Amino acid sequence: MTRALVAGMMLLMLSACGATAPQPVSGKPSPAGPPPPPMPEDAILCTADVRLCPDGSTVSRNPAKGCAFNACPGAIGH
Repeated sequence: MTRALVAGMMLLMLSACGATAPQPVSGKPSPAGPPPPPMPEDAILCTADVRLCPDGSTVSRNPAKGCAFNACPGAIGH
């Protein structure tokens, strides 16, 4: 008898897991968020990698320079 009771309780719990989520009180779905800002057509996106400089600092790629790395601090001729 105990096994039947445990099995029945497990079936009730499993059937409750498949229940649908309650609907909002108003019955209307929530409004969508604002759209993302428009991207300029001439925007250049560079990869997010970095270069390690001799002094231990890092520099990233610069879209204004065609995605070339920025110069390291103290670099001569860059």
